[in-house]
Amino acid sequence: MKLILQKLFLPFVILFISFIAMGQEGRSSPEWEQMYTNAKRDLDHGNLEDAIVTYRQAIQLAPGNIILYKGLGKALYLNGKFKEAEQILTQLINETVTDEEFYRLLAASQTAQNETKSATVTLKKGLARFPGSGLLYHELGKQYNNKPGAALNALLDGILKEPGYPENYYEAARVYLSSDKVFWGLLYGEIFLYMEHDTTGDDELKRMLFKGYKTMYGNLSQDALPEYGKAANKSPATTFEDAVMQVYSLLTPVISDGITTGNLTMIRTRFLMDWFPAYGDKYPFSLFSYEDNLVRSGHFDICNQWMFGKAENAPQYEAWNNFHEGDVARFLKWKAANKLHPLSNDFYNNRNMDELFNKKNKKL
Repeated sequence: MKLILQKLFLPFVILFISFIAMGQEGRSSPEWEQMYTNAKRDLDHGNLEDAIVTYRQAIQLAPGNIILYKGLGKALYLNGKFKEAEQILTQLINETVTDEEFYRLLAASQTAQNETKSATVTLKKGLARFPGSGLLYHELGKQYNNKPGAALNALLDGILKEPGYPENYYEAARVYLSSDKVFWGLLYGEIFLYMEHDTTGDDELKRMLFKGYKTMYGNLSQDALPEYGKAANKSPATTFEDAVMQVYSLLTPVISDGITTGNLTMIRTRFLMDWFPAYGDKYPFSLFSYEDNLVRSGHFDICNQWMFGKAENAPQYEAWNNFHEGDVARFLKWKAANKLHPLSNDFYNNRNMDELFNKKNKKL
């Protein structure tokens, strides 16, 4: 009988305790939650001093809430109070609920104080927690200012581990396109343009891509000449890069009168026609499949104009745009609804950087 009474009474005890707990939370939770809402609003609107004050007040009420400390750290960082931001954020580094953004913010606070070694350690701790974070690999790449090889390796790790994070493609493309070894820059730059991203640097990247094709075909023209009267000896392609370059090299007659937007449109279309029967199964590549989709949907000609036209000749592009009124807008609408989503299987880069960073290579 006693056991039965205990079983009957126990749910009421639990319910009573729950009501007490809810009552206690109800007295404090709405207060700090409203403060958090106000602080976040001030932070979003750039009212940093007000945000800092409100975050500090909220922490007094809820000292165990990591969101408030992270918000305060971000407000302090944006307000230029880097040391204070670091002190606040460092308290949380061993908490299991910290996220990728936390490590980025702490490392940025350390970098702003020229504590680059500490920032690197922070980012590596973050990557130990989040080994698939493209964001953290991107931030790590930025730490290696005087070590371009290490910086590029970090960006490539980010591309491999999180192929859907666009910024690593952008930065890696700029590295390659600033050298004479432009192959991967051409691919990464175009991939970036088809992904959802901040478009601020698009025009500069398009200029680099247009120039990059000139460099690529300039390099092809310097390949060893065959002996007089003998056919060129082309060994079988053993890598993805070899295969791509062999297909492009056979199409050089298309650009015999120079690199123009029109010629690039033709050669890139011909490339797709030749690539898929020869190497499509052996080397599946999301970018080439996406370009093939552009061809089939009737957008590839317009896409090439959008990508190279202004970089080649801005007035000529404006004239084309006026004559083909609405074409670019329709293409961009299609692109917005059909973003490129690269895959980790696309990673064929063998990271051969010996020639990329030698002293003779320009700008690096």
